[in-house]
This record gives sequence, structure tokens and C-alpha cells, in this order.
Amino acid sequence: MARFVQNRWYQFAWADEIADGAVLTRTVLDIPMVAFRTDAGKMAVLDNRCPHRFAPLSEGKREGDTIACPYHGLVFNTAGQCVRNPHGAATSTLAVASFPVLERHKAVWIWVGQQEPDENLLPDLSFIDAAPETAQLRLHTAVQANYELLADNILDLSHADYLHASSLGSGFNTRAKSTVEEHADHFSIAWRSDSDDAPPAFNLESPAKLWTEVDWYAPALMVLRAGGHPVGKPERGIDTLNLHNMTPETLTSTHYFSCNTRNFLINDAAFNAVLREQLIHAFQVEDKPMIEKVQRQMGTPDLWSLGPKMLPIDKGAVLARRRVARLIEAAE
Repeated sequence: MARFVQNRWYQFAWADEIADGAVLTRTVLDIPMVAFRTDAGKMAVLDNRCPHRFAPLSEGKREGDTIACPYHGLVFNTAGQCVRNPHGAATSTLAVASFPVLERHKAVWIWVGQQEPDENLLPDLSFIDAAPETAQLRLHTAVQANYELLADNILDLSHADYLHASSLGSGFNTRAKSTVEEHADHFSIAWRSDSDDAPPAFNLESPAKLWTEVDWYAPALMVLRAGGHPVGKPERGIDTLNLHNMTPETLTSTHYFSCNTRNFLINDAAFNAVLREQLIHAFQVEDKPMIEKVQRQMGTPDLWSLGPKMLPIDKGAVLARRRVARLIEAAE
């Protein structure tokens, strides 16, 4: 039985996490992986287990376009083929899995599945490329919880009025009932108000016209746009465009990748530093501990097995979970 959605691009890392000559190890979809760049700068991602005794290749020697097992010296190229066996023939049976890699939008993406990689399945995140480095913040957060719980957290932004009351909450997301639009490859959920209290982090005078919109793509990639302006003063408005992307590590742990971009104070280093601290606080001090506690309380990655009582605010999360379930079932 499949445990995760197959034949999709999963974010492995931000590109700047993998330095030349270094390796980066991560587990994705229960598979331990190692990533490194060749001398020409090409990215390679392999299964991190030597097929002989399953020693971690990441602890071996890197030479040019190869990596050697630290235990018995078998050497593998970027395609996962054994190109040197000090103990006999370098046969095809000694190969390790190699994952197709795509570097796009300042990130490293890997294709997991048996079908041919389809670049069209990666959503357009060109807003990341367009934003100056001085107006974007990229983070990776390790969370000990199921990836769908983290997706639920973005698809129900009314939680901001309570968990992030001092920064992102003003009551707006609770009062502005969400609307959902379904599309073939994704769905959108939005909260809008022509006049409401602006969240403290927006630093806008109230009342303000406010909007929050989320586009969800399977299995758990979301683009969130949030902004507003004082009522009748659009010239004083702000807009942010953000990535929230959940890559499953296991069924109960997740790599949470985020990127915040904005159209204001784009060259303000002091504001960048303040915003970074605010985002780290929201993600790592407020969201992360709460969702990890929820996961521990559940005792299972299967939300439905516990019979949760649904609220109107859950419609986006329920829709996402149903789409993910259909994709997993279709692959079985």
C-alpha cells in the first residue's frame, strides 16, 4: 500500500543549503538520501544506503562526480551506478537509487515515482525568482508531525487569530468566512474583507481592506498571498507572496520549507532582520510546538481514524486531504 503521493516533485532543500564540495543528508518519504554537487555544479541525489551493508554513503569520500562507501570502498556515480568495487566486479546489482533532480526557484526538487519526470507538475513559483534577495526570507524547519497537519494549518488561517494573536491575528480571518474555488490541478481558498482590523504585523492603520488567499497543490505545496491597505488609501497598501511547502520525511515528521516575499521596504536590512525574527517566532515558537503536540496527542498519522469533529473552517483542509487520498489510492 502506498504511503505517500508518488510521481510528484518534492522539495529536497533550498539550493544554497548545499555548498560545493559538501553533502546534505535528508530523509524524504521514508528514504534516506544524500545530495551533492559535481565539479561541474550539477546536483545529484542518491539513496544514502550502500547496497552492500547499507552504510551511509554521506560519510564516505567525495571525488569529482563520485561518492565512496566509507565501509568497504564501493564507489558510485551520480546515476547511482557502482563504478568501482575493490572486491570484485562492479555489477549492475550494486547500484543505488538515483532521483531525478530539478533546480528551479532557488530550490532543489526531486522526483519520486516510477513515471517519467514531468516538469509541468511543478507549480509556477517564479515570484521567488522575481523578488530581490533583500525582500525575501527562506527557511527550512524540521517538524515532528505529519505533513497534512501542517497543510491544515495553512488552509485554516483562522488559527492566526488565536495562536499568533500578537502578530498575525486581529480576528479578521475568523470574521471573514472563507470561499473555495476548485480547479483541475489545484484549489484556492480566500478570506477577504472590505473593512476590518489589520493584523499587528501589517503595521497598517485600521479599518483596512484585507485579503488572504491560498493556492494548494498536491500533496502539500501552498502559495499564500496576504496584504491590505487602509480603507480608501490603496497607495498605502502592502502585499506579500509566500511559499509554504511540506515535504514528508516520514508519516510523522516533515520538512517545512517557506519563502516570504514582499513589495514594500525591499531594501531595508533592518526590517529584514525584524521580519526574520517574527517569522521564526511564528513558525518555530508558535506553530511548530502546537502541531507537534497535536501529533503526540493523536498518537497516529491518520486523522480520520480518530473521528475528528469538523467545523466550517475545515473545508479547505478536508478538500486537500480528500485529493491526496485519491492520488494515493490511484497509485495502488
